Amino acid sequence: MSDKQNNPLPKILGENFKVAREKRGLSIEELANQAILSNSQIRQIEGKEQGAFYSPMIKYSSAQKVAKILGLPDDQAFDASQAVVDDDIQALREQKELKEIEAMLAQKMINELKFEKPSLIQKIIRKKSSAQLPIQGIELPQTSRPNSIFKRIAVLLVLIAALGLGYWLLNPYLNVA
Repeated sequence: MSDKQNNPLPKILGENFKVAREKRGLSIEELANQAILSNSQIRQIEGKEQGAFYSPMIKYSSAQKVAKILGLPDDQAFDASQAVVDDDIQALREQKELKEIEAMLAQKMINELKFEKPSLIQKIIRKKSSAQLPIQGIELPQTSRPNSIFKRIAVLLVLIAALGLGYWLLNPYLNVA
């Protein structure tokens, strides 16, 4: 077992943080500025919001800093008897594992489809960014775009023709004997 699982984090008593903040006459914005945190992080410490912190440990250490600013004693800020077993951490790990599995399966499907249905792969590749793909983490094969090659050749031919026409028109003026 890891050290975090042996020593679970105490539960943050969000309502007590809110009461202490209001007693001091501070708005969420003012407290956030003093603690060098975002407004949403203060709201999450007070229990009104979720997902503002990267990990429960960061949330806990930020709550300790806010408690110190508010003059809130540890026994009023945290409840060790209701320790939070790192369910959030476990849930994040499971989400990450699921995304990795999805990406591996998608990559396998793409590898198989490359040979069986190249037109489908072409449709997927035309997506502008990975955010538009149905599953994150997919590595798509890079294909050459024949249209861009033809466009480049056409532009080059037009430039050569323009230079030839310019030379033909200016030739009488350039021949100084």
